[in-house]
This record gives sequence, structure tokens and C-alpha cells, in this order.
Amino acid sequence: MEVKDKVKQRRLERLRNLRETPEPLNGSGGPPRPSRIHEPLLPSRHMEEPPLYADTDWKRRMEDPEYAWQQKMLLEKSLHGRNYRVDEDRGLLAPPSSRKIAVKLLISGMLFAATYGMFQLNQPWAIKGKQFITASLTTSYDFSALSAWYTNQFGGSPSFIPSFSKEGDEAVKVSTTKRSFYSPAKGHIILPYDGTTHLGVYVNTAEFAPVYALDTGQVIFSGVATDTGLTIIIRHPGGLQSLYGGLSEAAVEVGDWMKVGESIGKASKKDPAKGTLYVALTRDGHPVNPLDVTNFD
Repeated sequence: MEVKDKVKQRRLERLRNLRETPEPLNGSGGPPRPSRIHEPLLPSRHMEEPPLYADTDWKRRMEDPEYAWQQKMLLEKSLHGRNYRVDEDRGLLAPPSSRKIAVKLLISGMLFAATYGMFQLNQPWAIKGKQFITASLTTSYDFSALSAWYTNQFGGSPSFIPSFSKEGDEAVKVSTTKRSFYSPAKGHIILPYDGTTHLGVYVNTAEFAPVYALDTGQVIFSGVATDTGLTIIIRHPGGLQSLYGGLSEAAVEVGDWMKVGESIGKASKKDPAKGTLYVALTRDGHPVNPLDVTNFD
């Protein structure tokens, strides 16, 4: 503001001096002709305004590194001819413009059409191209040479590329049908499963020992049955169903959801003929030998 006031003051003083100066007579001796007052050329606007570095507010804003970087990019207009403010506002994660999408679709379409056309031809060059594309899409890349070079240069294989490293055991294929089940009780078998007369096993455990659910499931029966006395039946995933009979106590009710290994009741007193617990399994309604699923050791 101080610079502007000084410029304005100098201009007014010069105009006042020009008005007060008397005009010379013309050559004919007549009265002086009014002469046009030629005002001095005023300085251009950019000369009147103070430089940016004289603005205290501009100095304060330039202390912000982000603002200073934006100003630098705006001043360097010749750098790739880009509008950095627009590019910055868009950001790296901003969606591409419709023009860019159209160009990419056009290029993709041309490549697809060229590849499809090559596979329709039987020319020697087309056959080589088809073999190259087929091998690229179906053949695994051998990283052994690259791994050896990397090890030689840097002293080891990169941890972020596991395929470089061949050390350790080979991967083992896991069976999705085989599952491990919890042992309902610990003891020994006194009457085994035979698939005809005995569709379960009679186990001799400690008297009133806890009985556990062999897998997660829902209780569908809890009560007294004719053949097995106090009985609990649990339905499990995969069509499996487990029966626990000869109990002295049931700790669950119909509708309860049980976790694998959760206590469901207690075994009974020892019976020399039937032991203390009866366990039977079915899968999709067909009897299954409990020893094929779990153990009681």
C-alpha cells in the first residue's frame, strides 16, 4: 500500500506542474493556442503493483510447503504443458476421464481383434504367434535362473516372492472330506460295532465320567429311549448324527447348539455287560463305525 501511495503522489505532482507552466506564443504573434496537455505515460499495472515478496500475507502462505509447491508448478507453465492444479485435484485414485477410457477400449479391441484373426489363419507366422501366446498362457515360468542371479547379486532369495525359494517341504494337499472329531469319553470298548446286531459301541469308562460332543451340532433328542435309556442325539454338519446312550445325567435340551468337545452329560454306573456309555453314529441315515470317526483311548 505504501508503494501505491507514492506512485499516485508523484503522478499528481507532475500533472500540477504541467498545468502551472505558461504556454509559449505561436509564430504569428497571436494569442497562444490552447495546447493539448500530454499526460505522461503512466506506468503499467504490473509496475504499480508491488512484487509478491513484499506482501506479508503471501510470505505467510509460502511458509506452507504444499502451497509453495503449487505456486512453483503454476509458474513453470512450460513444464510438459500440464495443468498441475487440475491434475492435483484429480488425484491418483480419481476415475479416468471418458477420453482415456475410450482410448483404452479402442486399443484393447484392436489387440483382441488382431489376436482372434491370427488364430483363424494357418500361415507360418500366424502359427508361430499362436504357439507363443499359448505357451505364455499355459506354461509356468521357470524362476530358477532368475533366482540364481538374484542370489548371486544380493545373497539370498527375496522373501516377497515365495516361488523363488524352493527350500522346505512340498505342499501337502488337504482332504476336505476328512475331519478330526473329539473323543466323547476315555475308556475301552467292551462290545464293538459289527454293522448288524451292534450298530454302536459299548464303552467302559470311569463311573459318572463327563461325556463330550464329538463335533459341533444341534441337539435333536434328549430323553429316555427304550433301548439305550437316557439318551442324547446331536445332528452335525455333513449328514452326520451321533447318539450317546446309557447316561446318568443329561445337561442339554432339544434345540441347544453344542460346540465340539462341550460336555453334554455324564456316564452311568459300571455295568459288566454294557459298560458305562453307548455311542452310535449314522451318516445320511446309514450306520457308521464310531472307531472310523474317533477313538476312545
